[in-house]
Amino acid sequence: MTQESTRVEERPSTLDAHGLLTWARRCVEQLAARREEINALNVFPVPDADTGTNLLYTMRAAVDRAEGEDAWISEGGGTAGAREIAVALGHGAVHGARGNSGVILSQVLRAVGEAATFTVVDASTYRRALRTAVTLVDHALSEPVEGTIVTVLREAATAAGRSSASSLVEVARVAADAGAEALDGTTSQLPALSRAGVVDAGGRGLLVLLDAMVEILAGQTPERPDYFIPKDGAEASSTPGHDTDEPHEDAGTRYEVMYSLTHSDDARADELRTALRMVGDSVGVVGDGGSGANARWAVHVHTDDIGAAIEAALSLGRVTEIRVTDMLDPAGDRPGQHRAHDAGDPHGSDQRTGDPGLRKVVAIVPEGPLADLFSEAGAETVDPGDDGEGVIDAVLAVDADELLVLPNGELSRDQIGAIDAALRDGEGHALILPTGSVVQGLAALAVHDPTTTLSLDGFSMADAAAGTRHAHLIRAEQDALTLVGRCTAGDLLGVVGHDVALIESDAVDAVCALVDRVLSSGGELVTVLFGDAYDEAATESALSRVRSSHPDIEVVGYAAGPGRAVAQVGVE
Repeated sequence: MTQESTRVEERPSTLDAHGLLTWARRCVEQLAARREEINALNVFPVPDADTGTNLLYTMRAAVDRAEGEDAWISEGGGTAGAREIAVALGHGAVHGARGNSGVILSQVLRAVGEAATFTVVDASTYRRALRTAVTLVDHALSEPVEGTIVTVLREAATAAGRSSASSLVEVARVAADAGAEALDGTTSQLPALSRAGVVDAGGRGLLVLLDAMVEILAGQTPERPDYFIPKDGAEASSTPGHDTDEPHEDAGTRYEVMYSLTHSDDARADELRTALRMVGDSVGVVGDGGSGANARWAVHVHTDDIGAAIEAALSLGRVTEIRVTDMLDPAGDRPGQHRAHDAGDPHGSDQRTGDPGLRKVVAIVPEGPLADLFSEAGAETVDPGDDGEGVIDAVLAVDADELLVLPNGELSRDQIGAIDAALRDGEGHALILPTGSVVQGLAALAVHDPTTTLSLDGFSMADAAAGTRHAHLIRAEQDALTLVGRCTAGDLLGVVGHDVALIESDAVDAVCALVDRVLSSGGELVTVLFGDAYDEAATESALSRVRSSHPDIEVVGYAAGPGRAVAQVGVE
């Protein structure tokens, strides 16, 4: 172990919001540095060499959410407390959890938020957080397995609870050392680890977090052994986590299915956990601690029946962000994976010019800032022009084997039908998704996952679009009578669905009132697209007012440039 770098009385006894965020960022740095080591240790429950990657992805999502929370509070003139940062870390981790290890990590971070006081994390908070994490993880998993990250977490929590130290750094050191000792013992607890001669990958990842806390507080990282040393030559082919063409002898279920569940509650999450035990293993259903429409659960299961794993949740809430990974072929490159579209071609040639299996998203959107938004998110864009002429040829010219088309409210039903007919006459596969507005198109594109099948990708994107309520502002062209009263030419009309819901004269007042109206049914993310009627000052004024009126809602805004709509609003 390292020597103490300072005297006990000089060490910080608590962590404020800045210190907690510094710890989280350091966790990301250390997980990035240890990713390959942790991946190489990954032999249980499936030897797919992704535990380090999943932990890093989850921790990055947590930090992104916490940094956003800190920036938002600072913009409003306030100062974030440790609890606000801790809660944001937990929410971000649940929303961005990847793999079984990421699901468990999310509950560790959630526990810090539930244990923290408003201003600081102290020794008592840290003990309580570790104890709460054990409870959350035990409840969330279908069958907690000893010899894994669960064991490392439990032993760290037990040691912290037994420590009588009043300084956070001392409690953190005791917890980390107990975690390291428990990690050493995992090799003998699971046959898969014993055969490979390694420690548990998830437990190694958790130790990175425990050690990072000691480093932030004491200025030095505890010394740990090299838990995996790559072998040279022929022996390397049998090292843990090494990819082979043959399934591992311990491989059971084939697919990892993950998705998010919203508009549910703890009772229904428990019901889902029970149902998933009937269709697979490694079941985890974890919540972010939120309530009402803002609560979210991350769902994880290993199964051979993808459909049943998803259908189990459909009656229990709203399913979004579906991800399916073939654990026997996570990179999609097993022999025979790519087959010719034409079974009559003995050489398996493909008449299309695109790469085999290449999938692209095509967004119908006018040129300008909106098109740039879609392009930056990875979509091909097609300008509909004034009458949609040339759209079919432009869509068919996109070089890909699979297409997902986002109309975004820019095309008539007849034009969509014509595109559908043209795509069906082609040789590839295509889906036209029901995006009735630009904000629905952006929501769909945000969950696009090219690693899963076309149908599952399309389902997730369509579900995201359907879950986004949208509205827009237009200028009245003439005096008229609306459902909410008489308007005069030049008035701003707030349209929700197909009906005028409000009339305003000021652009900032109008967009704020429109957001209020759409949020009356709830929501957790607001996207506002500002047309050229809003300069920088008006845009900032509108965003500031919306954030002040709805402090628990995430609000983002983008310049949309000129167009038929003065502004567009989407709520997810």
